[in-house]
Amino acid sequence: MKMLHDAHRSASAPAGRTENKLSEFNGKTKMAFQISSNLSEQIAEHITDKVIRMEIRPGERIMETAIADELSVSRSPIREALRILEKNRLVELIPRRGARVTELSETFIAHLCDILAVLLGLTARQCVKNGSDTDLKAIDNAAKTSELCVNRSDVYGYYKSIFDFATACLKATQNPLLEQMVADLMPNVRRILYASFSSKKEELQKNVEIVLTGNRFVQERNGKMAEKTVCDYVQKAKEFALKNKIFSTP
Repeated sequence: MKMLHDAHRSASAPAGRTENKLSEFNGKTKMAFQISSNLSEQIAEHITDKVIRMEIRPGERIMETAIADELSVSRSPIREALRILEKNRLVELIPRRGARVTELSETFIAHLCDILAVLLGLTARQCVKNGSDTDLKAIDNAAKTSELCVNRSDVYGYYKSIFDFATACLKATQNPLLEQMVADLMPNVRRILYASFSSKKEELQKNVEIVLTGNRFVQERNGKMAEKTVCDYVQKAKEFALKNKIFSTP
């Protein structure tokens, strides 16, 4: 799965270098080639995906040896990957005890969503102002994909399409600093949304209706209403996560 965080991380390898990839081999994930400038970032994304899917649960220790065996890499790039994830508040590094997945408290979720609403509101305004017709077409395509996924009851596909939609909107702003600020929040945003969508699949129809409304305002280049819609979306996501206690830490 590739989402907003993937788009931020997936820089191409420098000339003359071979980019590392994660691949499937006989049902087990392997590192296809180990000479790469961003190996640690690829491993960080692999661990992130496990955390999002709750394969490694909040508070659980991340076993470096197990990750090394799974990906056929040494522990050195894994440690660097964990430092990347610590900066994103996805893991906590404990001296002499290793790394464990952070627990998301209700207070943290509320603060995260409040900040995200402000940044995505700005994204909506600048997307409408600065986006080209090609940018808006990419946004429209992502919105239509999200609707198709809901019609198929494809939770994972819908989840991916939402971040494709956000990625397209961020690209259209032509504001690299804003992209960076949002990307730094995305690992935990992804955790919250995936847990929410997985716990209440019947809510997807209501969710996608807000996305489609926001897209309509973007296509009309109505920045004010696009901003209002995305802020409403984040507020409803916040309320849903807190009401349903998707993460039980007070």
